Formats: sequence, C-alpha cells, structure tokens
Amino acid sequence: MHRRGRGWVCAGAASVAVVLAGDARAAGARTAASTPPTPIFAGAEAEICAFPGVVSLDDGSTRCTGALVHPRLVLYAAHCGATGMKIGFGQSAVAPDQVVEPELCRVHPDYGGLGDEAVDFAFCRLAEPAPVPTLPIAFGCEEALLQPKAEAVIVGYGETESGAGDGPKRWAAAPVRLVLADYFEVGGLGEAGVCAGDSGGPALLRAADDTWRVFGVASVHAAGCGGIGHYAYAREAIAWLEEQAELDLTPCHAGDGTWRPDFRCSDFAPADSAGAGTWSDFCAAAPAGPAGTSCGPAFDAAADDTPPTVAITSPVAGPQPGVVEVVAAAEDVGWGVAEVALEIDGAVQASDDEPPWRFGAAEFSPGTYTLVAIAEDAAGHVTRSEPVTIEVEGDGASGTGEAEGDEGCGCASGGGRGGLVWLVFWTWWMGHVRRARRARA
Repeated sequence: MHRRGRGWVCAGAASVAVVLAGDARAAGARTAASTPPTPIFAGAEAEICAFPGVVSLDDGSTRCTGALVHPRLVLYAAHCGATGMKIGFGQSAVAPDQVVEPELCRVHPDYGGLGDEAVDFAFCRLAEPAPVPTLPIAFGCEEALLQPKAEAVIVGYGETESGAGDGPKRWAAAPVRLVLADYFEVGGLGEAGVCAGDSGGPALLRAADDTWRVFGVASVHAAGCGGIGHYAYAREAIAWLEEQAELDLTPCHAGDGTWRPDFRCSDFAPADSAGAGTWSDFCAAAPAGPAGTSCGPAFDAAADDTPPTVAITSPVAGPQPGVVEVVAAAEDVGWGVAEVALEIDGAVQASDDEPPWRFGAAEFSPGTYTLVAIAEDAAGHVTRSEPVTIEVEGDGASGTGEAEGDEGCGCASGGGRGGLVWLVFWTWWMGHVRRARRARA
C-alpha cells in the first residue's frame, strides 16, 4: 500500500518515486508488465473467493484496490480518482471475473493532493447490492482494537516489487506500528508491505465476533515497495460517506457509537483467508458471519414485539408546488425497519429498503392527494403513518417528467380527486424499487 505525506507523490498512469528519506509511491499505479508468480512481500496469493469484498478499481489508466463496506458502497483512496471507474470482483485486477459499473463515484472534497492523508477517501456507489459478504468500517467499541503491535491483515491487487506488474489479489498479516493523528502505519521494515496498485485497499482487524472490520484505507508507502504503509482512518470517512451516498454505514451502532444493532448488523465477512465457491455466481458458497456481536448481543437476541413508528416529514399538509420532495422518518426499537413504502391515494407508488427514507421529487398535476408512509420492520410488523393531504394548484407539473442530469422513473396512477396524471421520482433512490427485498431474520 502506500504512504502520502508532504512531498510524497501519488501515481497515475505509472509508478513514481520521490526523494526524501527514501522513495515513496502511491499504490494506484498500473503497469503493463507481466504478472509475476511470487506473492507480495511475505504475503500470499488469495484463494479463489477469499476476501470477496476486496475489489479492484480501474479507470483505464490507473488501478487501485477498494473494500465493500456496505452492499452498495466501495471505499477506496481519493488519489485514485473518481472518473470512469469500473469495479472488478475476482482474483485479478487485470482480468476481473465480474465487472460492475457504479452509478456514482466521488472524491472527498477536502482532498487536495499530497499531504492530505487524513482525507484520502473516495467511494463508488453501486446501483444494486453486491451479493458478497461485506467488510464494515470499525466503529464504537471496535475502534479500541487498533493499537500498536496489533496484527492487521492487508489485502490488495498491487505489485510484488517495483515495476513488476500488478494484478493478482494478495494478502498478508502485518503489524500495526504507529497510531498517529492523521493516519496509522502498517507493515514494512522486513514485514509484509504494500506497493503500487494496493492504493485504497483495506487494513483489516479481527472483531470480537470473528468477522473482519476495515480500520484503514491505504494511502501511500515509504521506502519503496514493501515499505511502511500509511493508512487513513476509515472511521473518519463515515459522516461524509453517509451524507453523500445516502446509506447507513453503521448498522450495528447508533451515531454516538453505542451498540444498537438492527437486522443489517449481520452477514459480514468471516475473519479468515479461506476461499469457497467460484466467481461465476459471485462466490455464492462463500460463508457469511452470523448476526454481529462485536460490542454486545445480536439484534435478534430478544424477540421483537414492538411495531415500528413512521411519519411523513416532508411535505407538510396544505398547498404545494407541482414538484414535491417526499421524505419519511421511521424507527424500530427491535430488529430494525426493513422497508418504507409511499402510498398516494391508496396506491403504493414506491418503496425504499435503505435508510434514510427518501423518495426524491414527485411530480403532480393539479389536484388533491393523500400521502401515507407504510413501515415494515424485520419481524414483519407494519405501521401506517398519519395521512398528509396536499393540494397542488395552478398549472401543476410541467409534464416533461425529466430533470436535467437525473434519472426518471414514471409511475402511472388513476387515483385522487384531482387526478394523478403522472408521478416521477427523479433521484437515484428509485433504484431501491428495482431491488429485491432483504431476507428477513
């Protein structure tokens, strides 16, 4: 992996070296050299379907490594870029077994280049959940595991030595050396280390429930391939990731880090290096961990006898313009809210199975409409919100059904005293409608 600091240089289409105490490289370099047969610095080539949530990223000129920290989100390094990325699942970055085109990739806005190790973060959001066990970001009590001399596991698709060619997925155990303010150091000094192509890859630690947690994102490496790797703290990216990607990345904890798991706190990658299955079906035989218990009891340790609560928070009752942003709030003190549906004049028009519960911009023709949000928890309890009645006056919607730069999804309906002629949800949240509902515990 790699270290970035003031004066260090990140690689683009080729590896670069810089002077200072030694040479340093970002781990995002792609080379045309043939893949060497030897494993990276005291590491080993991963078995088929081992570490399935570690993926490659390729924009056509630069290759990096990333981690699937949520079924729909890959976390990697900002210096790898965010334009034209494709996500590769499989054993080799050169020839991925499965390739997925993300619907959105973004670089942290505070990343300005060399010297910004603390914010060397980027993400790609997938339109559909990847069917492999995830590697969640360490949070809450799990953060205490990161200590000097702790044994981390590093995984990446990088080179085995400078200029030797990247490609195969490799892994190695390596010690945590220093835990500093903006980053922590892993490996090197004769231990397994990182190299170009490993940029963005995870530093993993074993949680108390024997599943992996992502603690760091590979930023730069010092003193050549196999040198000490500097890793940005993955936890520091959570707030930005959740805001930008509109996904919940802490399903086991409340926002303050206290243990509050729901049914999504499960199916994490087991903490081992064994592979199972084949990539033809996205490693369907690969095991996933049980309900999480890293900081407390599992979400289903007690029965869920309490229905969820739900309310429409936007819009409010009364006159509205022709285009209305629909937002609901839903909570469940038991196993968690599994789905929220939006009903308009008695007909379900959309559903969302991922918090926050937002339904984008709905376009109405003039008339009166009654909106109801319907929440179902993971135990099957269903609650209907209080209805919100809106009146759309004037010319109403434009009738175009399109907003520049956004995706449209038309939903026909014949209900309502004013007659709902056309309903359009412009934003990406409608991707949830196309997805199968999660299995209930």
